[in-house]
Amino acid sequence: MQNRTRVIGVRFQPKQANLLAEVCDSRGEDVSDFVRRSVLTELAKLSYFGVSEKKALGVVGVKDNSE
Repeated sequence: MQNRTRVIGVRFQPKQANLLAEVCDSRGEDVSDFVRRSVLTELAKLSYFGVSEKKALGVVGVKDNSE
Protein backbone atom coordinates (compact mmCIF):
# COMPACT_ATOMS: atom_id res chain seq x y z
CA MET A 1 0.00 0.00 0.00
CA GLN A 2 1.28 3.44 -0.88
CA ASN A 3 1.98 6.08 1.72
CA ARG A 4 -0.71 8.63 0.84
CA THR A 5 -1.14 12.11 2.17
CA ARG A 6 -4.28 13.07 4.07
CA VAL A 7 -6.30 16.20 3.60
CA ILE A 8 -7.12 17.99 6.86
CA GLY A 9 -9.51 20.92 6.75
CA VAL A 10 -9.06 23.86 9.07
CA ARG A 11 -11.18 26.97 9.63
CA PHE A 12 -10.01 30.52 10.29
CA GLN A 13 -11.84 33.72 11.08
CA PRO A 14 -12.05 35.93 7.96
CA LYS A 15 -9.54 38.45 9.34
CA GLN A 16 -7.01 35.68 10.07
CA ALA A 17 -7.62 34.00 6.70
CA ASN A 18 -7.04 37.29 4.89
CA LEU A 19 -3.83 37.92 6.83
CA LEU A 20 -2.63 34.39 6.10
CA ALA A 21 -3.31 34.85 2.39
CA GLU A 22 -1.55 38.23 2.41
CA VAL A 23 1.57 36.84 4.12
CA CYS A 24 1.71 33.84 1.78
CA ASP A 25 1.25 36.04 -1.26
CA SER A 26 4.06 38.35 -0.18
CA ARG A 27 6.34 35.34 0.34
CA GLY A 28 5.32 33.66 -2.91
CA GLU A 29 4.25 30.64 -0.89
CA ASP A 30 1.16 28.44 -0.95
CA VAL A 31 -1.10 28.60 2.09
CA SER A 32 -0.79 24.81 2.40
CA ASP A 33 3.00 25.03 2.58
CA PHE A 34 2.84 27.77 5.21
CA VAL A 35 0.36 25.85 7.38
CA ARG A 36 2.26 22.57 6.94
CA ARG A 37 5.55 24.18 8.02
CA SER A 38 3.85 25.88 10.97
CA VAL A 39 2.44 22.56 12.20
CA LEU A 40 5.79 20.80 11.75
CA THR A 41 7.54 23.59 13.66
CA GLU A 42 5.13 23.24 16.57
CA LEU A 43 5.61 19.46 16.61
CA ALA A 44 9.38 20.01 16.63
CA LYS A 45 9.06 22.40 19.59
CA LEU A 46 7.17 19.66 21.42
CA SER A 47 10.14 17.31 20.76
CA TYR A 48 8.35 14.95 18.39
CA PHE A 49 11.32 15.21 16.01
CA GLY A 50 15.03 14.66 16.36
CA VAL A 51 17.76 17.28 16.39
CA SER A 52 18.30 17.34 12.61
CA GLU A 53 14.60 17.86 11.87
CA LYS A 54 14.43 20.61 14.50
CA LYS A 55 17.45 22.31 12.97
CA ALA A 56 15.92 22.14 9.48
CA LEU A 57 12.77 23.82 10.82
CA GLY A 58 14.75 26.52 12.60
CA VAL A 59 13.88 25.24 16.07
CA VAL A 60 16.94 25.91 18.19
CA GLY A 61 17.60 25.60 21.89
CA VAL A 62 15.01 22.86 22.39
CA LYS A 63 16.36 19.75 24.08
CA ASP A 64 15.73 16.45 22.32
CA ASN A 65 13.97 14.26 24.90
CA SER A 66 14.42 11.11 22.83
CA GLU A 67 18.18 10.96 23.40
